[in-house]
Amino acid sequence: MSASAQPVALILIPAAAVAAPLLADRLLRWIAVPTVVFEIVLGVLIGPSVLDWAHVDDLVNALSQFGLAILMFLAGYEIDFAKLRGGPLKRAGTAWLVSLVLALGVGALVNRDPWDGAFAGLVLTTTALGTILPILRDSGELPTPFGSLVMATGAVGEFGPIIAIAVLLSGNS
Repeated sequence: MSASAQPVALILIPAAAVAAPLLADRLLRWIAVPTVVFEIVLGVLIGPSVLDWAHVDDLVNALSQFGLAILMFLAGYEIDFAKLRGGPLKRAGTAWLVSLVLALGVGALVNRDPWDGAFAGLVLTTTALGTILPILRDSGELPTPFGSLVMATGAVGEFGPIIAIAVLLSGNS
C-alpha cells in the first residue's frame, strides 16, 4: 500500500474496532456472537488477505502493540482475585503444570535444540486470556463458578508462561 493510502488504513482500523460491538449488538436478537469474533473478522476483511486495504507498517504495528497492551490491561482488570483463591487457583495451577510437562515433552520431540524445545513447550501452554474474558463477560458467564474456573485457568495459563520465559531468558543470557 502506498504511503498516500496509509491514512485510509488508519481510519479503517479504528472504524472496524468501533463497528465490531455495534454489529454484535445488532445481531444479538438472532444470534449471540462475541464482539471479539467481529473484531477478528473485520480485521481479516480489511487486511491484506481479503480487501487489501490495510498493511502492517511501523505505525500500524505500534497501534497493534498499544491495542494488545490495552487488551492485556483490561483482562487483568477483570480478574477477581478473591474468586480465584483456593480451589479454582489450585486446580488451574495443577492443570497448567500437567500441560506444561506434556508440552515440554512435545517441544523436546519436535526440536533438537533444548532451548527451542523449552520455548516451544511454553508457547503451547499459554492461553488467550484477553480473548477469553470478553467472551465470558458478553455471555454473562464471568460471575458464575464456571467463569471463575475459566478465569483462574486463563490467568495461570497466561502468567505462568510469561514468568517461565522470563526465567529462561534471564538464565540464558
